Amino acid sequence: MKEISRDMTLRNTISRSVKYGLSFVGIWPGTPFPALYKVCWFTSLVTVQFHQYSYMAKHFKTDGFVKLIDCLSVSLPYSLLIVKFIVTWINHSALREMISTMEEDCVKYAVLDTNNLISKTADFSFRLTSTISFLYLFAPSMYAAASFAIPRSNDSVDRQLLVNMDLPFDTNQSPTYELVVAIQVVFQTMASYAFGIFSALLMMVVLHIGCHIDILCNVLANISSRDKGLLRFVTLRHQEIIVFVQRIEKLFTYISLFQLISNTLLTCCAGFLAITSLKSEYGLPLLFKSSSFYVAISFEIYIYCFAGEYLNVKSQMIIDAAYQMAWYNLQPTLSRQMILLILRSQKGLPLTFGKFSPLSLESFAKIMKASASYMSVLLAMS
Repeated sequence: MKEISRDMTLRNTISRSVKYGLSFVGIWPGTPFPALYKVCWFTSLVTVQFHQYSYMAKHFKTDGFVKLIDCLSVSLPYSLLIVKFIVTWINHSALREMISTMEEDCVKYAVLDTNNLISKTADFSFRLTSTISFLYLFAPSMYAAASFAIPRSNDSVDRQLLVNMDLPFDTNQSPTYELVVAIQVVFQTMASYAFGIFSALLMMVVLHIGCHIDILCNVLANISSRDKGLLRFVTLRHQEIIVFVQRIEKLFTYISLFQLISNTLLTCCAGFLAITSLKSEYGLPLLFKSSSFYVAISFEIYIYCFAGEYLNVKSQMIIDAAYQMAWYNLQPTLSRQMILLILRSQKGLPLTFGKFSPLSLESFAKIMKASASYMSVLLAMS
């Protein structure tokens, strides 16, 4: 009876909201007809991007500088979403290995979880990833409401679309206009949800690592100099954690790189639009539109940088836990293992932007500083 009740209470750190989200975009391992999902998403995104950039090319000389910046700020997130899909499709094996490892870890090491950390992390991971997904669903609705709150100018003959596109048919007549706008609202909501699910996935796997590092530190805190088996276990378990983080790096490093480039430009554009909206006749809806977009983009890059900072802090916890045990009383061969563990932990568990710059809160501050500098350049040009 004890074994049965224990099995019923076993939890894993895989968030249901992330599982449903990745299944929605066809990336979750085991999703039926993955090729169909790839064709549908890629075709729709490329089609939208083609009409968006065609509009900018066609109206480059006729539209004002501010309107072109607005169009660019809306187009770049779709481009970044295409990059996220392509990178994930290429590295799908790394994602599959991470998911299976998470399931196995929560079963294998549940006996060491004396503080019920796995269950607590599972609950927190579900709440956090669900909140992230909701925020990315909430953002496009606020953007759409602010967009349609801006009145059309009297000299304009074109009806305002949610996303400016150069479509091969007239969108000014009803019911074509209403149908196009409805499709844009639905597609923007779906794309925003897909955009945010990658951030939720990163937080889920990072929280899993943090949970098992806490379990490892608890083992180190209660270990004695005679527990040779546990000492060997700690070394092997630390190596498993390093391998898991390397899989995260493989999947997210180039996503983070393109995130760095696009988010620097996007925060610059959104900040520029927020400042210029103060001089507009319809400043309040324009300010709300650009500010909500600015907050969403800043939140996106903050999640990535926070994930890297979180893993570095957890690696420091391993150093502290290993140093606080009586490693100097161990046999020479065992003490050398602990010293090597400390030295390896000093390298951290790095996540990077394209393998050349670390993800950290310091990097986040540099990104925001750079975007502010570029924003001043745009203000000088306008």
